[in-house]
Amino acid sequence: MYGNIIGKTLALCLCLTLCASVYASECPWPLAKDYSQDTKPIQEYVKQLGTVTNSKIVGDFRKQLRARVAEDEKIVAAGDKHPKYEQAKAELDRYELFLDVMGHRLWFIFHGNVDLEKNNVTFDYAQLAIPRSNVRVMSQDGKNVYFFKNGDRVFLEGEDLKEVQRQFRQMYYTLYFLQGVDKPAFKKYRAIADTCLRYTSMAMKNNKPENVDYHPMPKPGKLNSLAQKALEEAKKSDSYKDAIEVVIDADDWTIERNKAGIILRRKVGAWVIKQMPKCKRAFRCQFAEPFQGNGYGELKLYGVGGGQFNIK
Repeated sequence: MYGNIIGKTLALCLCLTLCASVYASECPWPLAKDYSQDTKPIQEYVKQLGTVTNSKIVGDFRKQLRARVAEDEKIVAAGDKHPKYEQAKAELDRYELFLDVMGHRLWFIFHGNVDLEKNNVTFDYAQLAIPRSNVRVMSQDGKNVYFFKNGDRVFLEGEDLKEVQRQFRQMYYTLYFLQGVDKPAFKKYRAIADTCLRYTSMAMKNNKPENVDYHPMPKPGKLNSLAQKALEEAKKSDSYKDAIEVVIDADDWTIERNKAGIILRRKVGAWVIKQMPKCKRAFRCQFAEPFQGNGYGELKLYGVGGGQFNIK
């Protein structure tokens, strides 16, 4: 039955009504239970929508859901004497919760202002959560829109691009579910979803290697004499095993102490350089030498992660 298809397609192991057979006489999944105290199943549903490329599956479910809601609206309009009045009223509340959870996620990624009275939506940026980093959809001149990371235009590929595509589908289906709903809050959600979709689509079209921002190679500091040893240590790590160079841009060490004032180590910031498919990229990290009472030990990679930029 349809419920089994949607359950498998969306890969939801949630033990919900959606995972069982759904007949026309039964209420669709989001109406069958009160999720007001725990919206995680709906949040998971929205997340999994990003994996669905067959819009007919979502369309069939939306059609079934709307049919049930239309039936509930008639019952409620008939008055509280109807034997199914309380059930229908509860299902309508759950339907609004379902739509609200879907739309509310957009407020976390959209930065701008929505004024429906003036029919105006200003778009500052949308922030798309991607494993390993946050990518923003932004415009430098108000016309051309790109993907940005750490303040630079970037070229997304591989898993990062796939994640953006999944989030694009999430926004698309959220807009799809919210269409035709007149409540003011949902109108705002629709305006936000439409704006985010439009700008993300523009960023995807501009997602080309030639649109990347590049920086000059970092300048070596006085401690760059340790660069060869630092490179050897960097290549021992999973993060930087494919490093081709290290540039230490500091002139002096930073001493790290514990709460009692005892020296623990001395550390220095550096850039690890990798050769990427289209360019070189610099990754910020730290190296350190542990304090051993009468001096310092061997240089080791101390911290990974931080800023990064492309080098032509």
